[in-house]
Amino acid sequence: MSISAKESFGQYLALCNDFEGKRNASPLLSHVNRLGREALVKAVEGYRRDPLAIDAVEPAEFFAPDYGVNLGRVALDVDPAGSFRCGVPNLNSLLVIVANDAFRPTQQLIRNMPQGLTVCSLNAVPDALRERVESIISRSLAKGDAATALNALLLGDGVLVHAAEGVKIDKAIQIVNISNPLMPILSPRCVVVIAEKNADVKVLLCDHSQTDSVAHMNLETIHVDLAENARAEIYDIEEGNAGSRRCMRFYANQASHSSLTVNATGLRGGVTSNEYHIAVPGNEAETSLSGLSICSGSQVYDTKVSLTHSGKHCSSRQMFKNAMFDNSRGGFGGKIIVEQNAMFTDAAQTNRNLLIGDTARMAAAPQLEIYCDEVKCSHGATTGQLDERAVFYMQTRGIPAEEARRMLTQTFMSDIIDHISFEVLRQRIHLLVERRLSGASGNCDTCATACHTEPEL
Repeated sequence: MSISAKESFGQYLALCNDFEGKRNASPLLSHVNRLGREALVKAVEGYRRDPLAIDAVEPAEFFAPDYGVNLGRVALDVDPAGSFRCGVPNLNSLLVIVANDAFRPTQQLIRNMPQGLTVCSLNAVPDALRERVESIISRSLAKGDAATALNALLLGDGVLVHAAEGVKIDKAIQIVNISNPLMPILSPRCVVVIAEKNADVKVLLCDHSQTDSVAHMNLETIHVDLAENARAEIYDIEEGNAGSRRCMRFYANQASHSSLTVNATGLRGGVTSNEYHIAVPGNEAETSLSGLSICSGSQVYDTKVSLTHSGKHCSSRQMFKNAMFDNSRGGFGGKIIVEQNAMFTDAAQTNRNLLIGDTARMAAAPQLEIYCDEVKCSHGATTGQLDERAVFYMQTRGIPAEEARRMLTQTFMSDIIDHISFEVLRQRIHLLVERRLSGASGNCDTCATACHTEPEL
């Protein structure tokens, strides 16, 4: 019997009611918690099951397990320096650790923070930015998504990245999320990225799960706000385990002449649900979304995209690829909306999938909603298997069949990886995908993004 939204999300509302007045949060997050409560009540009342949702990531059932939540902000026994050890050459990034759901800046970040850049906990947002952050989160909550509302309700910490007007940050801000729970727990996380006029910022998000034996849920929201002529690049890498669940909601708003690049890499995990909601009200803005996933065992990976063009002369490109092995299941639901006055929009959406195994499954539903005649839009999805003729040809050249399939799968993914602008990161993800396809175990020694052996907190 499927669980209802009222039962699934109601358990967290009841938990927060029990902790009313006992939570230790800043005025900003206290306000966000109240907004989240109001939004979640509305979302549950008007809840409708998504007909395109994979069963394992249908929200009401996704949040049904009784995970613990650290509402009392108890200091959990997590050693980021001990659990985050990597052997990858220097990425030259500004490093932030988020241990379960707690913000922990590194000395390297503090010493090297460029002028005009603010990277801090949401509990320490400067007064001048508080209303701006509240407005951005409130705008995301207005979408009516229950998972986003739950994140706001439970949120006790988060990360703000703010680039002042005209500031161009050469180094990437690397936010490493480490999940190392001793018991089943839900970790609410939030990242707010603000790029003011003519600013340029790059953010790298890495999800690592260190505890294979403990089931846990990572509930994440990412909010990006780009002012006129601002530029942001967001890279998201997931390296979880079979016991992990990840629910990520990405929201972005683009002003005129802004540029947004988003690239997601799903390497390992249990059940993953990623949604992207991007609004482009500005004119002559550019948007690029791309992503890949490699799924094996009984892994589930679901991606949804909603991109709304309302400005003129804008362009957007989407490319998502998935390689499904064993009994894994995947889903892609994409929608491009071109509003009535969005003349001369140029938008394209593509989803391509490989089923490598007789029991792997993939569902795809690309969509267009166009309310303007003067546009150029396209969408499409393909799902198939490797070309056995190509495999046979490679065998005749002395390459074993399994190696040939691995090489062809890696080639299938290569254009997504080549879209990454960081040369070091691009090279490391090429290597990590190769290791993943060859069956190498996932740990921090194979991390795609590592920068420091032991972060100094």
